[in-house]
Amino acid sequence: MLPQGTDGSTEPASQYVFVVYDRGSGTIHHVHRVVNLPGAEAPSREQMEQAALSYVSPRMREQGAADLAVLNVPDHQLERGKSYRVDHERQVLSAVE
Repeated sequence: MLPQGTDGSTEPASQYVFVVYDRGSGTIHHVHRVVNLPGAEAPSREQMEQAALSYVSPRMREQGAADLAVLNVPDHQLERGKSYRVDHERQVLSAVE
């Protein structure tokens, strides 16, 4: 059975994707997806970014805390099975071959 919103709908009211990456290399350390069903209280952008950062391993946070950044990207930009980096200057994803 699929999760349902308070109105019985299974279609998301909103979806967000945040990637946590290293500013210098563009390496992505975590992809965080937020799906809100109808009737759910959506967290703020800041709350979603903080949640994304919280899923990065403690070791990585200690080593690169100053170099980690979060980028909000449209869900349709990420294709399963593909690898990406973030171009920090342009604030966009780039596919890695």
